[in-house]
Amino acid sequence: MMTHLLVGLALLAGQDEGGTLELGNLRPTYGYLGATRPKTGVLPGEMAHFSFDIKNLKLDANGRAAFSIAIEIRDEKGQLFYEQKPYNAVAHNFFGGDSLPASAHLAIPVDTKPGIYDFKITVRDRNAKTSKVMAGKGKVLEPDFGLIRVGTYADAQGQTPVPPVGVVGSSLWVNFSAVGYGRDPKTKQPDIQVELRVLDDKGQATFTKPLSGRVHEDVGEAVRMIPLGFGLTMNRPGNFTVELRARCGVCDKSTTVRLPVRILPME
Repeated sequence: MMTHLLVGLALLAGQDEGGTLELGNLRPTYGYLGATRPKTGVLPGEMAHFSFDIKNLKLDANGRAAFSIAIEIRDEKGQLFYEQKPYNAVAHNFFGGDSLPASAHLAIPVDTKPGIYDFKITVRDRNAKTSKVMAGKGKVLEPDFGLIRVGTYADAQGQTPVPPVGVVGSSLWVNFSAVGYGRDPKTKQPDIQVELRVLDDKGQATFTKPLSGRVHEDVGEAVRMIPLGFGLTMNRPGNFTVELRARCGVCDKSTTVRLPVRILPME
């Protein structure tokens, strides 16, 4: 529904209508509630996720906050690329504090024009009748070979997104998709090799041979995005890095994505 097309971020002054509403900590993530990702732009076809914090929402007598979020994204010519009208939501402050985490996403079409895009997020506190605007710029990259829609899930099908945090004994699926690959002139098939390594907190591989896979057949000519994934068993506590590598044998290009994973002991 929204996007993380970030390369810069500004909290606009003069938008507060008299309350103490605050917005901040806006960051792009690898999937819903995922690890923070570099602000280097997104490839066409990406499912862009981001998270941010809303602070000081006014609570009613039952501890509930009522607010709305509106989104506006425009291209370099000022033309409207995407708009989400104010969407009303209610949140209950069960654990106290003054901060509410928020997250959203936007599917970037595979034919999106590369360039810089301006975005504006407006949050309105419906109880206090105040609002705040957060704005910035982002970039859609030129089409190229790469891995997109990287995220962590509780299932192989990618139906249940989870943070990259788990407990010993649980499982984690790292799902992603390949785009921008070439096709063999004769067979009309791609040739994509993917690998996954896990590194410990000292940068050492936790197993000798990476998990690997290859896609080189049975890919329809109209397919522009190939979903892939690896399953991991969380067998010991610690802080780790999951490293995904992919290579297109036809176009002779490679890409690497790294994301942190934390495993907690069972208590």
